[in-house]
Amino acid sequence: MKNIMFKKMSFAMMIVALALFTGAGVYAASEDEGLYDPVPPENSAFVRFIHAQPDLTSEIPPKVNGRERDGIRFGGVKPYSVIAPGKILVELGPGKKEFDAEPKGHYTVILQNNDLRVEKDPEPTSDLKANIIVYNFTEHDDIIVKTADGKIPVIGPIPANTMMNKEVNPIKVSFGVFKGDEEFAKLIDWPLERKQNYIISIVENDDGGLGTYDRARTSQE
Repeated sequence: MKNIMFKKMSFAMMIVALALFTGAGVYAASEDEGLYDPVPPENSAFVRFIHAQPDLTSEIPPKVNGRERDGIRFGGVKPYSVIAPGKILVELGPGKKEFDAEPKGHYTVILQNNDLRVEKDPEPTSDLKANIIVYNFTEHDDIIVKTADGKIPVIGPIPANTMMNKEVNPIKVSFGVFKGDEEFAKLIDWPLERKQNYIISIVENDDGGLGTYDRARTSQE
């Protein structure tokens, strides 16, 4: 009886893994499913913020070219702001930085160690898959995004203070953040949809790990 149950569980795990990384889909979201943002002006650029400074616990309002946005908490990810390409001045907490934004470029501004750094987000290469970007802002080199039960690795190991992205098939599955084999942070559920971008931000404070998982969205501010 135990052998039969083990075989059934192993088969189910194999199906999920195949669905994530091959063309086989357990659940494929329709192109019309989900909430979609208004279409921005042609050739716009996009900028969002991540607050990864653990000693600043209160919400901090970011600024884009002097315009203040709603505050962002530690570990949080702001939706993209639509901006005109060119010279962009961004501010968050003690950090201030200017950079050149390309038309249709997507950028993530990160507050960490009392400074800002700007990362150009990788663009998806397939219209049939979902693109997941993971930022590991911890000091751990063995952070892995797995299925929530910890059985199937999806992205990682992700070295400390680096970013990694992966395109996966759009299936309905729950993820969690693990440090090796131990659960490090829980994540909310998002149904993956083809042609959509997702972000996972992983931080750590005195209370432990914290994970933020969201679909890439544009701000309505």
